[in-house]
Amino acid sequence: MNVMISLIVPTLGTREEELKRLFESLTNQTSQEYEVIVVSQDNHDIVEAILNQFSFSSKHVKMQEKGLSKARNAGLKHVEGSILTFSDDDCWYENSCFEEVQTSFNNTNSDILCFQIYDPIQNVYYKEYPSDSQQTVPLKGLFRKSSIEIFLSLEKVKIEDIAFDEQFGLGAKYPSGEENIFLFSLYNKGYKKISYIPKKIIFHKKPTMESRINHKTFIGKGPMFKELFNTPVALGVLTLFFFKKANHLDKPIYTYLHSIKETFKYKK
Repeated sequence: MNVMISLIVPTLGTREEELKRLFESLTNQTSQEYEVIVVSQDNHDIVEAILNQFSFSSKHVKMQEKGLSKARNAGLKHVEGSILTFSDDDCWYENSCFEEVQTSFNNTNSDILCFQIYDPIQNVYYKEYPSDSQQTVPLKGLFRKSSIEIFLSLEKVKIEDIAFDEQFGLGAKYPSGEENIFLFSLYNKGYKKISYIPKKIIFHKKPTMESRINHKTFIGKGPMFKELFNTPVALGVLTLFFFKKANHLDKPIYTYLHSIKETFKYKK
């Protein structure tokens, strides 16, 4: 492989300034051994014009279909690097991010490395993170991982084993949970060396709880848990999750019952 890190960036082309910020952070990397695979699902000319302002190695994949997981799967067909990560069009990177990732892989035998996301605008972490490194992330810890903080070694993880479930993720029937299913799928395929390093190298605005947990996203939790486990376990985990998040829902009982119904309807 002739590049070190492959970045897959899905975009609808509506966040022009954010996309420029992301690309500028890439040009400032202390390690320039990377490629950018931009998957546009709308406004292709706008994305192309922004991309042409930068000189880094890139590929532009144009899709007519919508869906975050669909875009990532389309981008996977064009990967040439030895390390893979998934970027949002509104995140950006610490200048030493790629160098840090390369060094960390060289110093570990991990299949997958997870780092920290930080919001430098509000000066807060994206979520609560463990303060200590984890050579092996516990299974329950995989539920708390976001796709943009994940880096995969393609010298260990086979590219054909990497795929997102297109029923989950923004633009899909169930608009969240795709990264959890993704990590559990890799774990079940034998890639169990998933490590965590407590370093903030990815930047992203911290979302409000209301934008993360609402009627639509909660409904998809039941099907997500069913995909990971079986129906009885899924219902038990969903119930525990409900008691934890109920105060963030407008119509908690209605939403909970709707999610249970959707769990029974969902087909793996």
